[in-house]
Amino acid sequence: MDQETVAIVTGAGGGLGAAMTAALADAGLGVTAFDVNQAALSGLGQEQPGRTAPILPVAGDIRSPATCADVVKRTLDRFGRVDMLVNNAGVGLSSIREDYYVDNIMFWEVPDERWDALIDVNVKGAFLMAKAVLPAMRKQGWGRIVNVTTSMDTMIRRGWTPYGPSKAALEACSAIWAKDLDGTGVTVNVLVPGGPADTGMVPPASAPNRSALVPPAVMKTPVRWLASRDSDGFTGRRIVAARWDDALPGAEAARAASWPAAWPGVGAGAIVSETNPMAGASGDTQGERE
Repeated sequence: MDQETVAIVTGAGGGLGAAMTAALADAGLGVTAFDVNQAALSGLGQEQPGRTAPILPVAGDIRSPATCADVVKRTLDRFGRVDMLVNNAGVGLSSIREDYYVDNIMFWEVPDERWDALIDVNVKGAFLMAKAVLPAMRKQGWGRIVNVTTSMDTMIRRGWTPYGPSKAALEACSAIWAKDLDGTGVTVNVLVPGGPADTGMVPPASAPNRSALVPPAVMKTPVRWLASRDSDGFTGRRIVAARWDDALPGAEAARAASWPAAWPGVGAGAIVSETNPMAGASGDTQGERE
């Protein structure tokens, strides 16, 4: 069957991923819900009152290139196209110690295998999925890649290795990919909740007061807008979902709740700059000030 707009959401079995999957399906998109946890996907493919678009649940390991390619193939076989990728799958510090927020994990305490797991899922998995969807998106001249990172202070917070660095890497990738895809019709943006979210990534041992956490539902309106034609040309930005103002038109709300992705301008003091990569070699420092 053909669907007008089709999305793949990774880490769709719970938390932010489940909220975004439901939001997109309720908006009429066909959705492939991809998660490593088969049990978490149970029921996602069932019909819901008022929902006209189907959800295709797919279980697998995002760290596998073959699995990522298969997810895209199954999406194309089922829906006939793929328009949007939401890279939400992630592993957090609770996989090392559930009370990590209270009892910080110093970097030398991180088991080697946990470092590998967080970097492979949070960074490599997003890279593999983006590569897998791009041939279809570039062929049709339209697509959306949305990467879920974290608050920038969290990236460099004490005791936040390797979660913070993994999300910083994905943030940097987002900015680069947006530039690489300029002019193709495929946009790349970052979407974050705007603080610790009320999901399994932040267990009760680290945050017993759940009312202080950001509800996953804040992701729904921004991700629906990013899936729309109204977001054409909007790229290289990071949207903070908690700052989204529903009283504003979509494009205006997106601009008000977003900033450039990553850290543009921070490198202005570098000897070699992006605007003038040969500045340092020639002695011309003009590029350092741009």
